[in-house]
Amino acid sequence: MPSFTEVLLDYGKNDVKSDLTRKSEVFDSELEWRLFCDGSEAAFVKIYNHYFQLLYNLGRQFSGDTDLLKDSLQETFITIRKKRHKLHKVISVKAFLIKCYRNKVITEQKKQKKDLKLNFSTGSYEFLLTPSHESILINRQFRQEQIQLMQESLNKLTRRQREAIYYFYYNGLSYHQIKDVMRFSSVRAARNLIYRSLSELKKHANF
Repeated sequence: MPSFTEVLLDYGKNDVKSDLTRKSEVFDSELEWRLFCDGSEAAFVKIYNHYFQLLYNLGRQFSGDTDLLKDSLQETFITIRKKRHKLHKVISVKAFLIKCYRNKVITEQKKQKKDLKLNFSTGSYEFLLTPSHESILINRQFRQEQIQLMQESLNKLTRRQREAIYYFYYNGLSYHQIKDVMRFSSVRAARNLIYRSLSELKKHANF
């Protein structure tokens, strides 16, 4: 029977695994980013195609509004393209794109809430942490009750705990990168949140 950690690691990462595996053999993120910053349109297209599914899957955790997610993704890349000559110092392309897209989706959600005259002053937002149907099919090694238990356990976490878990386990971001993406005050704060999240999950998921 798979352990708790194995279930957590595999629970949602296949949302992006198949797409990245298909392209990883011919994609060098550092090289393509450097070429993109120097003005290469071909590199821009490669970057967009390579990270599109990963970013869109991230957006799905925030909202089920496909129009909002796709428009936000397009606008994120348009903005990046305009600022390309100032982006040579980006260290992790994936972490940078995740941060940009996350901020754009949250901004657009705030606009929607404002238009509907709802209270969004706290900056709160949803983060569902729901795997795709494809991911569940891939993870046939896990019994249906294990998947359901994991989902129920994840739902008991706070929104920021779910988001931190998603970046750390599903996208492989470091504590430092998560600190930057989620705007923590320190790397220690990001690490402590993930540790607390894991403790809570293990408390509820007994396998």
